[in-house]
This record gives sequence, structure tokens and C-alpha cells, in this order.
Amino acid sequence: MDKALACLTRLRVGHSKGRPAPNKPCLLLAILCEIQAGHITSPRVAIDDRLVARYHDLYELAAGVRREARPWLPLWFLASDRGPDGEAGSLWQPALSPALAEVADQLGAPGSLDQLLKRFDTASLHPELYARLASEEATREAGAHLVARYFSWSPDAQARLHDYLEDAFASGAYEKAPERLKGPEGDSPRQARARSAAFRSLVLEAYDYRCAASRLRYITPDYRYLVEAAHLVPFAESQDDRPVNGIALTPNLHWAMDNLLIAPGPDQRWHVSPSVDALVPDSRWLCELDRQPLVLPRDPRWQPDRDALAWRLDQLRR
Repeated sequence: MDKALACLTRLRVGHSKGRPAPNKPCLLLAILCEIQAGHITSPRVAIDDRLVARYHDLYELAAGVRREARPWLPLWFLASDRGPDGEAGSLWQPALSPALAEVADQLGAPGSLDQLLKRFDTASLHPELYARLASEEATREAGAHLVARYFSWSPDAQARLHDYLEDAFASGAYEKAPERLKGPEGDSPRQARARSAAFRSLVLEAYDYRCAASRLRYITPDYRYLVEAAHLVPFAESQDDRPVNGIALTPNLHWAMDNLLIAPGPDQRWHVSPSVDALVPDSRWLCELDRQPLVLPRDPRWQPDRDALAWRLDQLRR
């Protein structure tokens, strides 16, 4: 086994009912996925919504229940594990302030993610391990080792995790090269799933999980998002899964746009169909959107394509 990867099979994990606890392996699997998606680009790892949501996804697949995922525990206790150099605490080093670092051993485990983020919001993976994980082949090997070592008690969990990793790595390849999301899907079901997942991930992150119409942003305690990624020009017509052909919307407004009741226009404002009767009380929530500005991504690369906006406005029910 590769020396840099071997440390992943020697984690200090708790046990429950004779099984290794899934917390640390799931966190490391989440980190592997984020490296391959190009979201983690150095040994320094940001503790952000993407990573925590990915951890919840993997924990649910491994343990069968999402609400019991407690990401602050592996984020904190992984600091006790040995890296490729064999030194205790070298695998994962939280970026604590000097004052906190002096008393870290006395703090005890945080009781929530908010408490943990008050202590640190970034940590560093051992640089030798990160350097190996820059290779997709090594990342796949690392994922296989983690799944085999810590989930041998459940062939079903192993199969679910392997499927997730395959889809995540395929999706990550699109996220790193979003220009590849324009054009036919190809014949592979996995390729279609990967494109769809990449579209969703890129759009929701571009809008910071905020609805482009209502401005609502809500992430549940178990890291499910209120908003959905909606195509401006449907894929069946455009064969375009690039994020510039997408917009983040709450489910009700996604439905309203798909049913041609509302549309974003190239003027970057919302337009409401004249078929929506403003005198009907139940219609007011839609009518109030008329001429309101779109919430736009901060990164200009991901702002909606003007031609796609024009197409969508042309479809508005008259």
C-alpha cells in the first residue's frame, strides 16, 4: 500500500455495536470528493457548507440516518490522528489562534458545528497526503481503502459508498471543466447523473444557496438546501448544463417558471405573466415579483447567459 495513503487505514475511531464509527471515514471521503471536484486546491481545507453537506450525504449512506451526523466531532477529533510521517496529530491540523492552541487539550470537544467554527474554520491536511491525492488514481485508491477498512461490516453500505464516490468523481470532473457541460450527454447513465449533479452543485454554490427571486436562503440542520437548480433553457432543447444556463430557485418559484408564469429577462429583472390575476389574493406572492431585480452570483463567470434569459422571457405566458 502507498505509504502516504496507509495512514488512512490507521484512524483512531470509536466503536458502537462492534462496528467502527463512520464519522472520521465519512469526513475523509468528503474531502476526497471535494479535492476531485476542484473545490479543495491546497492542503488548507475550508470548513464550508459544501464540505459539511457532503459529509452528511456520506454519513447517511453509511449509517442509514442523516440526522445523527455530527460533523463537529470528526472535524475536531481527526486532529489526534497520525499522518504519513507517523507523528501524532499531523494528519489534520486545525488553524487555531495562538491563544486557543495553547489550551486546545483542555477545551474538550465542541458541542455543535457553531461552537467548532468559533474555534477554527480551516484546517490543514498533511501536505504529503494532499500531494498524493492530487492524482485521481490515488484518490480512488484512498477511497477504496477507507470503504474497505471501516465499512466491512456492511456490504450494502460499501456498495452505496462506492457508487456515490464513482458519481462524485465523475461529477467533479465536470465541475473542474464546466465548459464540457454543453453538448450531448452521451450514452452512459452515470455520465448523465454526473452532469446533472455538477449543474446542481455549480448553480447552487454560485448563488450561495439563495433563491434568485425570493432571496430566501435556508439550509436545514442536516444540510438540505431549500433551493433547486433550474434550467433557463430546458436541457432537452439546449443540451446545456453549464451554470450560466441555470438559476437557483425555491421549489414553488421553480414550478412557476417552468409553467411560464414568471420569467427572468435580459434586463436582469423578473417578469410576471399577464395571465396571473393580481386581484386574486392567492396570486399576490407572484405579482409582487414583477420588475424585481434578480439576485445574481457574485462571480461574473456564473451570471446567467443573456440569450438564455431572452429565451425564457419569450416563453412567458401572454
